[in-house]
Amino acid sequence: MPIRRFTEDSMALCNLWYEQVETSDEWDVVCDLGASESRPIKVRNQNGLTGVAKPGPACGHMLEVCRAAHEKLAFDLTHLLELPIPPVILWNSDPEKFIRGRAISAWAFNDCQSWDEAARMGVLTPDLIATASEAISAMRAFHTWISDTDRKSDHTQINIASDARGLGLAFIDQAFSMSMVWKGPNHPGGACGNYLPAPENKEVTAQVADRILGLPNNEIQRLVDRIPSLFLPDTEKSHIRDNLLSRKGSLRALLGV
Repeated sequence: MPIRRFTEDSMALCNLWYEQVETSDEWDVVCDLGASESRPIKVRNQNGLTGVAKPGPACGHMLEVCRAAHEKLAFDLTHLLELPIPPVILWNSDPEKFIRGRAISAWAFNDCQSWDEAARMGVLTPDLIATASEAISAMRAFHTWISDTDRKSDHTQINIASDARGLGLAFIDQAFSMSMVWKGPNHPGGACGNYLPAPENKEVTAQVADRILGLPNNEIQRLVDRIPSLFLPDTEKSHIRDNLLSRKGSLRALLGV
C-alpha cells in the first residue's frame, strides 16, 4: 500500500504546487482558525479552493523564523519522496508585516481531524492504528533529516473516511525545523522521537533513510535556491542547503537502523 493516501484532487494539487513556488492567485480571508501559536487563518481563492495560511495577522512573535520557507521545502522534499505532507505554496502577502512571508497549505482529505480529535471521536481503532506504522516510521526518518523540533500528535491529520485498507495520514506544521535549528553547517541534531502510538517499522525507516540518501544533490539544491530571498535570506538558505546535503549520509546512524 502507498504511504501517501491523499485524495485524487489533493494529489493533483501536489503535482501543481510542486512545480510552483509562489501563488499567483488572489486569496480572501474566510475566518480565523483558532489560538494556536501561528494564529492560522482559512483562505479561499477565486476558484473556490480553500487552504490554511500561516502565520496569521495575530501572530505576534517569532516572525523572523523562516517558517513559510520551511513549510514549502518540507512539502517539496516529501513530494519527491512520495511521503504525506499536504501541498504547500508560498504567499507574498503584506511583506512589511510578514517579513519572512507566509505559506498556504491545502487539505489532504475532504474530511480530516487531528490525531487527538480523531481518537476522541473513536475513529482510531487498534486495527487502523496498526496500518499507520509505515507512514509514521517513514516520517520519523524525514523529520530527523530536517531536524523538526515540533512534532506532536496534534500536528498529524487523519482521514475520517479511512477504512480497513489503511489509515490516511497527513503531517502538517514543519515550521520549526531547518534554519530554525541549523545556525551553521553540519548540525549534529539527533533523531525525531516517537510521538504517535503505533509500532515502528524499522525496515521502512531504513528504506526512507536510503531514499533520502539517494535524492540527487542538484535537485535538493534547486529546491532550496528557488525560494525567494523574502522568504529565505541567503544565510539561512546556505545553512539549509549545507545541512540537507550533509545529514543525508548520517540518517541511518541517527535513527539507529
